[in-house]
Amino acid sequence: MPHKLHPSQHRKSVNDLSPAQRQQLRSLLDIYIATQNPVGEHLAAGNNPSLHIHGHGFLAWHTVFIARLEQWLVLNGGGNFVPLPHWDPDTPIPVELNRGNHNPNPAIPFPAGLRPGPIATIASYDALNNTVVPYHNSVHNDMGGQMPFPPSSPSDPIFYPFHSFLLAVYEHWRNH
Repeated sequence: MPHKLHPSQHRKSVNDLSPAQRQQLRSLLDIYIATQNPVGEHLAAGNNPSLHIHGHGFLAWHTVFIARLEQWLVLNGGGNFVPLPHWDPDTPIPVELNRGNHNPNPAIPFPAGLRPGPIATIASYDALNNTVVPYHNSVHNDMGGQMPFPPSSPSDPIFYPFHSFLLAVYEHWRNH
């Protein structure tokens, strides 16, 4: 079952988009990936130990990374996809966004502490980030395609809606 996010959440689920809208989003993501070099940006940030993009700085850095995509979407005819729709790993990957992936193993549980209610008791960014990162890593590693490979994972279209989901969790926490 999809995870209920904060009721004021403005990020739609990719599953709420029509197949034509998902195909339009995929086309825009393909252009963004081919022309804006997010793979290179992600690789450079991952090699910069001061950023800790897959550790302490994960949520903060990925907020900026997704915001760059959202800015590009606004400037390139994709403003209807801002904020970027999210993909919940408890739902199948939409065919339009799948590039050789498979759905994550259902045995990868969404952390109970990130659900509505318990998330409000998380006292700090560090505690939230320390709960999100292992879940993020497990889903990435289980999806196939380019997702298990940090140097190239941003070349996979589902990368962006998956990280939008994690940012929706972060936004939910910040609103409590």
